[in-house]
Amino acid sequence: MKIFTDALYQLHMLCRRINRLLYRNKVTFKGNVYLNFGALFLGMQKKSQMIIGKNVDVNGCLSVGKKGKIVVGDYALIGPRAMIQAQDKVEIGRFSYIGPDVFISDSNSHSIYAKDRMIDVLGVEKGISGLNAVTKPIKIGHHAWIARRAMIMKGITIGDRAIVAANAVVTKDVPPDTIVGGNPAKIIKTIDQEPVNPDEILSPEELQAKLSKDTLSTIWNKK
Repeated sequence: MKIFTDALYQLHMLCRRINRLLYRNKVTFKGNVYLNFGALFLGMQKKSQMIIGKNVDVNGCLSVGKKGKIVVGDYALIGPRAMIQAQDKVEIGRFSYIGPDVFISDSNSHSIYAKDRMIDVLGVEKGISGLNAVTKPIKIGHHAWIARRAMIMKGITIGDRAIVAANAVVTKDVPPDTIVGGNPAKIIKTIDQEPVNPDEILSPEELQAKLSKDTLSTIWNKK
């Protein structure tokens, strides 16, 4: 069993190295990143269209159009099979979690009018696509959590430390420190918590002290 798990680990590390080589001249990396199996970057015509912060963990697909741009902050996580599409701009803050199978798009891709969509189909060979489609930028704040299979639609701002529940469809802005869920997503809870400075990173000593304190507090409360 150990031989099998060791082989899987080595394969995982090899996948990261290959991905880094594939994209080093196509994507702007601000530091060390983890490009795992399933990580995919599409559509870039220049490196400045895709900016990935340091210590970002990528397992999903990020795609930009001709004028699109995606910016991912430090320590963010892009989950397996997540799809992020930008025709204008999608921005993801530091320490934010984008869960598995999440879909984020700043465009509706096609017009709501049938004749426009027909022109898209008939004109594809002439480079006509997305006729009268609406595009608006998306901003996801710091320390946000977008849970599994949620959908974030065009023009949305997700506030700092907000949580979007699994399977939610977000069509309106989400205030900071709130949990939203449903289709369309609505506020279901406000989180009473201290603001977190997105520029603050705990040292190893502070992290250990925090973990020890919280662990002891949890054990004490169970007695």
